Amino acid sequence: MAKYPDLKAYLQANYTGLMKQAIQEFVDGSYDGSGFHSINVLSLCRHEIENLEVKALTCHDDIGPRVKMDVGVAADIVEFGLGTKRYEVDRKRRWFTVYLRGNLVNGLTGVEVLSTKEFHNGKFQRESALDQFLVPYIYSAALEETADDFTEFYCDSANYDGYRLPIDHIFEEFDIKCYLADLPDNCFGRMYFRNDAVTVYDANPSTGELAPTEIEIDPGTILISRNRYFLGDDGTQLLTIAHEIIHWHLHKKYFQLLALLDDEMNMMTCEVEPSRYDESMTMFQRAHWYAEWQANALAIRIAMPQELLKRAIYEVRDSAPQFHFTGELVEYTLRQVAQMFDVPIFAAKQRARQIGFTGADGAFVYVDGKWHDPFWFSECVIAPSETYVIDQKGYEQLYRNNSEFASLIDSGKFVYIGYVTCINDPKYITVDLTGGGAELKLTDYAREHVDECCLVYSYRSTSYLKDEYEFYGESYLSKEVKADYYVEHTYDKDFNYKCVQTADQIAEAVAAYNAAQDAEKKVRMEMAAKGCDTFADSLKYHMTRKKVKVEELSERSGLSDTTIKNYRSGTIPYPPIENVMAVCIGLNLHRPYCIDLLGTANYQINNDDPRSRAYRFLLDYTDGTLQQWNMILDQFGQPHIPYQRNQKIAE
Repeated sequence: MAKYPDLKAYLQANYTGLMKQAIQEFVDGSYDGSGFHSINVLSLCRHEIENLEVKALTCHDDIGPRVKMDVGVAADIVEFGLGTKRYEVDRKRRWFTVYLRGNLVNGLTGVEVLSTKEFHNGKFQRESALDQFLVPYIYSAALEETADDFTEFYCDSANYDGYRLPIDHIFEEFDIKCYLADLPDNCFGRMYFRNDAVTVYDANPSTGELAPTEIEIDPGTILISRNRYFLGDDGTQLLTIAHEIIHWHLHKKYFQLLALLDDEMNMMTCEVEPSRYDESMTMFQRAHWYAEWQANALAIRIAMPQELLKRAIYEVRDSAPQFHFTGELVEYTLRQVAQMFDVPIFAAKQRARQIGFTGADGAFVYVDGKWHDPFWFSECVIAPSETYVIDQKGYEQLYRNNSEFASLIDSGKFVYIGYVTCINDPKYITVDLTGGGAELKLTDYAREHVDECCLVYSYRSTSYLKDEYEFYGESYLSKEVKADYYVEHTYDKDFNYKCVQTADQIAEAVAAYNAAQDAEKKVRMEMAAKGCDTFADSLKYHMTRKKVKVEELSERSGLSDTTIKNYRSGTIPYPPIENVMAVCIGLNLHRPYCIDLLGTANYQINNDDPRSRAYRFLLDYTDGTLQQWNMILDQFGQPHIPYQRNQKIAE
């Protein structure tokens, strides 16, 4: 039985000899006893490689079953004296990258060395669970495009049953099978990547009734719970199957890797209640979390492709009967659309919000176990991560933790009515005396104009890393709203004051905007006063302003210490544009400062050539990392940054 925590451990255990041989050949061909050279100045002493240790790993998908592995290793170069007697005269610890390629199918086979290079910086790029476990990088900005590509490629020739996802056609395309089965209570589906014997429920050919039967299954078989669904009790079998289809579509090599690392693992289990992301997770656990997030986020998108969904919404809305309240029309539309796509109502609501129908926020409002009247507001008033709805526990927590919010409530100007926080005025609030009690409710006018009278809350999911991994918070807004879900609310005083739209509040919002502009203006004036009109002066200014040392910028930009020092001194007045861009992301400069820094090096990126388009796109993501920028450049078909000759060269 073989079990490894990750691929690094597997390579250490099984391919140390191959990597030592590769490093030995590299050392024999370019080592002079002190450093490495491309010219033929070699040491006369014999060298051997010892104590090889795998320190870092980045995996890349390749054609078919092939994978490429950039393996960061540390090893001792042991130098022996001249003569017949064997004695050690020197030992140096050096860092290398060994580039491997192999076939990941029924194990890792055909592993070969592509090249070997010295790694000079002494510290490898921070590792990612996605890199180590071959889970693809997919950001929220690319989710719609990824889903559209899936629909176009696999469903273009399918015969649709209305708007319903053509599951049988996709099964044929993927050559996979799906069965109903009795699964554990917190499991809605399993994707098998080994042969196995399982008990499933299959239809009796004579009666059509489902009956348990034991069968042998192949890799690529899906088992779906008879009782539990993706998105919990509100799910459907179709949406659950869509989740598992995404796993097979995106994660086949991830499954092969799991099988490689653990002889006993034969399936991936998908849980009804998703785990919370935790920084203490192992790389294995993180990879599983990412894979689940991708399947979760894409399942409802392939089940309701955006163009089909828009068409369905317009089709239902245009033929709908008359309703007294707009919110009732929205609920009617979403209910009909959910039936057309065979998905839960809450999934239709969530998907409508994703494609820009923000008015869905006021439909099917179920908070703390109680339904509330639907409401309406001007479309595009709130952002995707904002809502008018908040549960009792979230409201109380916000009251305790946010003094401005507490002061607003204590003033009596606003009142919480169990799901929204509204201006305390008879124009917007009424008392419902039916049912033997008194209950505060929105007036008919308020139900049509919530953006005029109710506070807006920002929310974030507590089970994710950054905004690009949002999904569970969206689910929270679309289903029952209660604090047990993975959401935290925040109150934005400036935003809500703008929503109330008094003259003083608008003036305050304008003042905040002007303050941000003034801060940028101050930076520019300081730079002008200091005479920062060269690349060197601008670089030194921004490094001082952001308190970034040479060593830190080297790590974050991929440039060597020597290169950065040369730029700061003006020894190299006009660096390559690739290196200027590397400095920009290393310092996480805002877009205007990036444009200025490029200008000091005599570069502009406003041309319509492929590189300029790619670089302009990068400047929309200046809060990212060098690794993320290079992944974006891969999509544009452009070379990585920084310029190769300046990457981590020896000091």
